[in-house]
Amino acid sequence: MLVTTPFLTIRGLDRNETILEGGFTLDNGIQVIEADGVAIENLTARHYLLNGFYWSSVFGYRGSYLTAFNNGDYGVFAYDSVYGQFDHSYASGHPDSGFYVGQCFPCHAVVTDVLAENNALGFSGTNAGGQMFVVNSEWRNNMSGIVPNTLDSEELAPQHGMVIAGNWVHDNNNEDAPAYELQYPSLGTGIIVNGGRDNLVTQNLVEDHVNFGIALLASPDENLWLTEGNEVRDNLVRSSGDADLVLGAPSAGGDCFAGNGFSTSLPPAIEWRAGCDSPLAKIPGGSLGAIFGPLERYLRAAFGEVETGDWRSQPPPPPQENMPGAESAPPSPAIAEVAVPQRVQIRDARTLDVPASSDVSQEVTLLGIPLATGSFGILLGLYAYALPLILYSAWISIALWDLVRQDAVPNRTRVLWMLVVIVVPLLGPIAYYAFGRSPIQRSLRVMLVAGGLGIYLALTALAVLVAS
Repeated sequence: MLVTTPFLTIRGLDRNETILEGGFTLDNGIQVIEADGVAIENLTARHYLLNGFYWSSVFGYRGSYLTAFNNGDYGVFAYDSVYGQFDHSYASGHPDSGFYVGQCFPCHAVVTDVLAENNALGFSGTNAGGQMFVVNSEWRNNMSGIVPNTLDSEELAPQHGMVIAGNWVHDNNNEDAPAYELQYPSLGTGIIVNGGRDNLVTQNLVEDHVNFGIALLASPDENLWLTEGNEVRDNLVRSSGDADLVLGAPSAGGDCFAGNGFSTSLPPAIEWRAGCDSPLAKIPGGSLGAIFGPLERYLRAAFGEVETGDWRSQPPPPPQENMPGAESAPPSPAIAEVAVPQRVQIRDARTLDVPASSDVSQEVTLLGIPLATGSFGILLGLYAYALPLILYSAWISIALWDLVRQDAVPNRTRVLWMLVVIVVPLLGPIAYYAFGRSPIQRSLRVMLVAGGLGIYLALTALAVLVAS
């Protein structure tokens, strides 16, 4: 059904019996194109080649009491649209994500009181942010739970300014869910900020994931999008196979962690190394070991070495809650800034009375590198992990030694350069080698800086190939 008339309310009388059937031949259940204010309520869409419910380029939208399952792309989907809301809805069996809000800033959108399961991603938000709230919902048994991300394929990169709060995110380890190769690397993770900036992740309960609980990771695309300025605070994260809290390298700095309940992290002591009140958080860094698993899964998927589920044959959902008063309620169009998005009270999911956490075994790692990688892969991985620290230490030591031995240079000049080398992270010693008139031969300085970085990148790439 193609909708181009604005301010409609499209409603079913019974959510579980008013079914839009795609028959594995039609593209979309309901597709709203440039029609502002359309609300869709109390319906089910299944077996479409693309999306169950889809809004594109609209000002004002709402999807309430919707069920979308076993469609070939997304379940409930809003693109290039602002002032919207998804609530009291369910999505399962999609090879991309159950719920999606993308290419908007500021989005002025809320996703609340929804349930996503058996999808590649529970929620995906590509280049979406700005008054964007993903709250008070359950994300379970997907490949991964909540994934705001940055991609060059859509406008408004990088993703930034999303609030993820009050969610119960658990057991997102489903290798049998349908998935594209781009989604497979996130397997076994609750919340991933993938190349995003300035997001707030707070008051979530995240548990029972075979890899990571909450992870901040770079997004490699046409550009390499680094995480920056994200705040992860006051979450309860437990029973993660590799680590509960993760900051992957490289990062741009400013990502911070505080007040979380957790047991393990990469890098270790993450709330000290990247605490929200610590000046150390401003320094770029993170754990190189955290990227090995996602890169290994990406390579396996790219080479066709993984088998995922078929979206056409995922289990159907049980009956879902109907919209109260569906037969008699008046039309309620999604009038932007007036009717949508509605104000929501964010719960503290850490206090939820939920079933006991399942038993996810803790994988044995060394500096974040799984021992299952093999001895040669571990050796390469550890070398790649330690080499940046070795290089940086060497740059500082050699620069200071070089300044100390230059008796012909005025003391004031030498002291100033020493301060630059010591105080300015990373760029200080590089600036000295480039502009400090060091007597060290130019070829040796180039080898020390550029050659060392080249060796580091080569070893990192080799370690990833060995791990795969």
